Amino acid sequence: MTRSNARKLVGVNLAFWGVAMLVNPVIRLLPTSSGEPAKIFELLVPLFLMMLAGGSTYLMKSAIGTVKEG
Repeated sequence: MTRSNARKLVGVNLAFWGVAMLVNPVIRLLPTSSGEPAKIFELLVPLFLMMLAGGSTYLMKSAIGTVKEG
């Protein structure tokens, strides 16, 4: 893996975690008629966060697997 590829991977990984950190506060800001967050978000937000974590793990696994000794 070249240095530029490693930097791109780190940037994408940081983007994954940046989105993960912002999801919950943004969901809490969405207006609803009752003033409370929608009940479906209690299911969707954790699932979305697990998908982001899985994507990040996949990126790191593929990066580790393609490291060139040199």
